[in-house]
Amino acid sequence: MEKGTFAQAAQVAAVICPYVHYVHARLKQNGASALLSLTRSMVEQGVSLQQIVVNDRVDVALLTLVGAVQLPANGLPVADVKSLLPKGTRCGVSVHSLEEAQTAERAGADYVLYGHVYETHCKPGIVPRGLAQLEHICRLSNIPVIALGGIQPHHIPELYRAGVSGIAVMSGIWKAESPVAAAMEYRRMADLVVHSL
Repeated sequence: MEKGTFAQAAQVAAVICPYVHYVHARLKQNGASALLSLTRSMVEQGVSLQQIVVNDRVDVALLTLVGAVQLPANGLPVADVKSLLPKGTRCGVSVHSLEEAQTAERAGADYVLYGHVYETHCKPGIVPRGLAQLEHICRLSNIPVIALGGIQPHHIPELYRAGVSGIAVMSGIWKAESPVAAAMEYRRMADLVVHSL
């Protein structure tokens, strides 16, 4: 990703942040330096540190003092990471099964990110895990479960009925014609559902 692209991504993050709880800084194909640049660009554009979640790179999270770190299922041990993080910094784990969710919870994760629930262009040819498994994980977890993968605004009611504490969206916002309009619609639907529970 070019440096100018970081500025563009940071600008989008800044305009959607009033409608979302968190914005993930995630660059799977780039190194720590690029992720650090993206995170700093977000802050420069006005995204609150507490709203930024750095994916995988604990070193970047420590350098920037963001609000949360998201670990992959096969990432660093949660307990070790939490021993380094400032008090109040959240630590989540991406999971794909009940066993992974329970392991993350026992290790001290603050929440789990579970997916992919629906078919998504991000995972072509991979069968989605669906609502039944999601509901099972939510029922047996004592920490928040955040759903991810192919989520559209019309999915939100059934996801909350399944027991999720929240949703995470990538392409539904970032690839939308208007990321702001998309973020507003996701937020509108989520608020409607939450207030009706």
